[in-house]
Amino acid sequence: MGINILDESTASKIAAGEVIERPASVVKELVENALDAGAKRIDIDIKDAGRSLIRVTDDGCGMSREDAVLSLQRHATSKIRSADDLSSITTLGFRGEALPSIASVSHLTLVTRGAEDESGVRLCVVGGEVTEMEDVGAPVGTQVSVARLFYNTPARLKFLKRDATETRQITETVTRFLFSHPDTSFRLRVDGRETLQYGGGDLRAAVAATWGHETARAMQPIEAQADGVSVRGLVTGHAIHRATRSREFLYVNRRWIRHRGMTHALEEAYRGVLPDKRFPSAVILVEVEPHAVDVNVHPTKAEVKLTRDGDIHHLVLGAVRRGVESTGAPVMDRALAPSAPSATLRTAPHSAQQGELSGGWSGMLAAPSVLSPSFQSAAGGNLELRPLAQLRETYILAESRAGLLLVDQHRAQERVLYERLAQAGRSGSGESQTLLSPVVVQLQPQEAQAVAHSSAELTSVGFDIEPFGNDAFLVRAVPVDVKDTDPQALLNDIAEELSGEATISSVDHRREKLLITLCCRSAIKAGDRLSHEEMTHLLRNLSATSRPYTCPHGWPIVMTISNLEIDRKFNR
Repeated sequence: MGINILDESTASKIAAGEVIERPASVVKELVENALDAGAKRIDIDIKDAGRSLIRVTDDGCGMSREDAVLSLQRHATSKIRSADDLSSITTLGFRGEALPSIASVSHLTLVTRGAEDESGVRLCVVGGEVTEMEDVGAPVGTQVSVARLFYNTPARLKFLKRDATETRQITETVTRFLFSHPDTSFRLRVDGRETLQYGGGDLRAAVAATWGHETARAMQPIEAQADGVSVRGLVTGHAIHRATRSREFLYVNRRWIRHRGMTHALEEAYRGVLPDKRFPSAVILVEVEPHAVDVNVHPTKAEVKLTRDGDIHHLVLGAVRRGVESTGAPVMDRALAPSAPSATLRTAPHSAQQGELSGGWSGMLAAPSVLSPSFQSAAGGNLELRPLAQLRETYILAESRAGLLLVDQHRAQERVLYERLAQAGRSGSGESQTLLSPVVVQLQPQEAQAVAHSSAELTSVGFDIEPFGNDAFLVRAVPVDVKDTDPQALLNDIAEELSGEATISSVDHRREKLLITLCCRSAIKAGDRLSHEEMTHLLRNLSATSRPYTCPHGWPIVMTISNLEIDRKFNR
């Protein structure tokens, strides 16, 4: 097989694939160019999730006619002059690939005017080839319009997601710039509808514009600096947490990044503060000498290498921990939690008729019988259960004729709630609990769209909510089975889950996501103390479900230690 030199057109399309993966990539590159040009106002217009049109307009310094032509050549850039400059990059863009990469896979129109020019210039580019160029009247700044994205690369067009998913990616991309450049005004319009309007301000104002004023007010400022490294930002306390990392935003020199070390430092600061598998809302901005950051390690510049990983980890961990503690968050030392081999049993409340349960095997096995629920075992036989105690306030210990059972109390109630709510959803007769005062919940634009799209499913299980303007919703009632759960946190979690990448358009899938999130958020938690009556009630309800051995996530609820195994351990 012979070796060929690729033609320029093919090489350009391959290079574009490294930088321009989806419409959000176009938005990212164009907004970075606008910010590097000193823009203080950036308007973004999207049609058909970016397939038909992406237009970014800025009031930056603009370009002369000559520079506008050069900007469409690969590796043409005003931001570096030599390889040595790569070690001291202070701009967001630097490779000179953005415009030519975009132009090679679209119909691109560039209108720009420099501050010293009397008129502007308009260039039309189709598939990387300039087809028109003329002088035009234009304000100082630049406008780039990208139409028919991927028209000449049908394979890439085929792999784009649904419009809702691509629009969500664009919204998230713009949101990242709000936090790193809060003094800049941003406006995003999707199919003619304004979905984001931010007039500029400080970091707290940017958070309020995206996550709502209540979250912004609850966030604590953090600050630390040492030896040329500084850390600042905003973090939540123990009362506000999320099911995913979607609100963890990390920056180095105002560039949004993914970095394992900084993520670990942030989450380590919350260890013992937040429940397991719950995550904070945080914006962390690190400033470090440019030569200590290598931003040229990833085509989309989303990952960086830091020569001072240890220093940054230490500063972020300390700053966030102090911020969390200043909110009055209770800190639990998880190292003090008993381990399985040495765990002690806390006996449940009992009456004189029940007798006294001791912490040993004989006390549990010899305790008098009480009224117990039953359910079918995996082998098909009935298991007569009676609760004995709680282990680490997480598991219910119960005795049956088959042996000793450990029941995960959180997962058990998840299963109970899931089947109740599923039945209510199928019949459309979910019972509601009206709130004493309606609650206003501010969502991100993509989350608000997901909630609006799932309004019928929410109503069917017992919610009473209505739009309240600008991506907010008014919650008047919640399902009666979750009435003791914070409605704001509940709707936030539901919105986050429904707007996730895994969410698809089918009604059944949306309802499944909704039910699982409702149950997980509302069920008894590990660490909740239960009375003997509460344990008995939970086991009785579990016995009435169709799948008592697994929770809605598919994890096991019950573990059995058979009588045979117990006798063998005691050599009986």
